Amino acid sequence: MLLKVIIASFLIFLAGSAVKSSACDIKRYGITDTVPVTDGEESRIFNKVEIEARYPGGDNEWRKFLERNINADVAVRHKAPAGLYTVVVIFVVDREGKVSDIRALTNHGYGMEEEVIRLLKRAPLWEPAIQDGRKVKAYRKQPVTFQVVEEEKKKRKNKD
Repeated sequence: MLLKVIIASFLIFLAGSAVKSSACDIKRYGITDTVPVTDGEESRIFNKVEIEARYPGGDNEWRKFLERNINADVAVRHKAPAGLYTVVVIFVVDREGKVSDIRALTNHGYGMEEEVIRLLKRAPLWEPAIQDGRKVKAYRKQPVTFQVVEEEKKKRKNKD
């Protein structure tokens, strides 16, 4: 088996629409929209914002980071059958750009969700979301698609 990793968000961005977390998704997975902060100030986590949090340098840099750092063999090592697997994770980007509260919304198994979570934990600071002209803490939903394909040699042997 061979594994290809397709960064789904870039296919969607090229089509002209960004992937956003809906309030329905947020509530369905038990994520609240406000979290108290220890300094006594309430820190609201936004579901919808005017400007989404983004990876520094934009979509192309995000894709480069994923291509350089993702372990593309994880699904094959865990014996995933051939097919497309879109892993979707949700996470929080705070006012400083730190990523936290990473949760998988899918459960394909074969180590794929864990690999995307591992990768997000290693990511540098993101550019925070903007609401009413100020940086805010906000949810971000990110799909990453893994494609497991059969090797050509095995296909040819089966035809003979």
